[in-house]
Amino acid sequence: MRGAWLWSLALVACSEATDASRQAEIASVIARADEAQIRARPALAAGKYARMAGSLHDYHRGSLAVFRADFGRDHLGLAHSRFALDHPLVLGTGDPHFENFGVLVATDGTLALEPNDFDAADCLPYWWDLRRLAVGMVLAAHASNPDVPGAHDSAVAAELDIARAVVQGYADALGALAAGAPFERVTDAGDSGILKDAFVRSQKDLKDREELEELTVLEGDHRRLVRGPPDPAEASEALADLPANVLAALPGALEHYRATLLAPPPAEHFQLLDAARVFGRGIASWPRVRILILVRGASHSADDDVILELREIGDSTVAGWYPPGEHYDSVGQRIIATSRAAWARPDAAPLWGVTSLLGLPCQVRWESEGQKTLRVRRLVGQLGTAEAIIAVGRRLGALLARVHGAEASALWQVVGRDPDGFIDEHSEVAVRYAAGVRDDFSAFRSALDRLGPLLGLSPRSEDQPPPELAALLGTPPSKN
Repeated sequence: MRGAWLWSLALVACSEATDASRQAEIASVIARADEAQIRARPALAAGKYARMAGSLHDYHRGSLAVFRADFGRDHLGLAHSRFALDHPLVLGTGDPHFENFGVLVATDGTLALEPNDFDAADCLPYWWDLRRLAVGMVLAAHASNPDVPGAHDSAVAAELDIARAVVQGYADALGALAAGAPFERVTDAGDSGILKDAFVRSQKDLKDREELEELTVLEGDHRRLVRGPPDPAEASEALADLPANVLAALPGALEHYRATLLAPPPAEHFQLLDAARVFGRGIASWPRVRILILVRGASHSADDDVILELREIGDSTVAGWYPPGEHYDSVGQRIIATSRAAWARPDAAPLWGVTSLLGLPCQVRWESEGQKTLRVRRLVGQLGTAEAIIAVGRRLGALLARVHGAEASALWQVVGRDPDGFIDEHSEVAVRYAAGVRDDFSAFRSALDRLGPLLGLSPRSEDQPPPELAALLGTPPSKN
């Protein structure tokens, strides 16, 4: 009996040591990846970590650096595959989770499902993207129907089927592309209730211009952006006045942005009417600069006004796998090249471009309620069932294969040798790693409690940005 007690005690001690080691690893990897932000904008970095600690899915979205570190050392078998390519890199989105896809509005006004976030896009091993997507879909199931235990548990129990649907959709589409099928532009929902919901809402809100109703007020014949929280139910998001030096720099930034568009509207379209700093959006991008810009649009009528979102961007988290490591001349060029190559047609989002503002590389895109991002919070009721998540997972897997389609023939040479084994391998790794992410979420929260809101780093006075940049970064408004 005493021996059994000592053995149990040893197991507990080993588990505690392992937990502490993983906590330290997660904190170190994230802090190292975010060190510049932690030191120069500590309040914003702390906001990111608080948001990540709020839910499992938000932690997953904000912890791409941990995924990169785990891939590098093959943690939980994440990097190993018997279906690896001899020439290993493809163009990938880098972070293809559920909420990095959505409906975009093309030049001709038609709607299509596309990847809509390229912050991490770069050249990478194809199974990085595939496993990242499958893991994200499993974790989305864990966030579904949170207030309906039976429906939630049913979706969670189907996690292997969900992962298999992603990989099956990828493999099927890859085989078709390798056989000469054209790239598919996803313009209808097919059998997916989740996509039907997104397309229907996009069509309605595109017609109604809902973003003008939600984000602006009409004063006489002129609009201006609201200040404070646009939605009282989402108090973490708020709009604030911009410093004078930033406002003065915006017309030049807009001119630079216009030059990066495929078919730029006339310069008058981008006449600046108002602009406001946005706090509290995103997860990984929470500390980055965001600005909403109200411009004139097609005419002087307030009904034609257009809202743009300018957002600071940085280097890809996944860059540098093999020499030469850097495949693009600039951050902006990487965003333009990868987005237009990943979409079914280059004008999938015609107002999607890049610029710089006070030295910061930035992406600019249309802020329109007609463009719907897929959201985990909408996985409720029938949209949160296992069947619904499986159906959308299959479609997203196929869409990812299209993104990788330039290498379809080379990929199919390895996948086509054993498609069933391919599906088994990647889906099992995804479920195993998703379980690890759930453990990591608890470890991250414990590390944050133990080390403090900046994961143990302490900014110094010399870390402060110059005054003109400090004014642009700003400080999140108080919730009180």
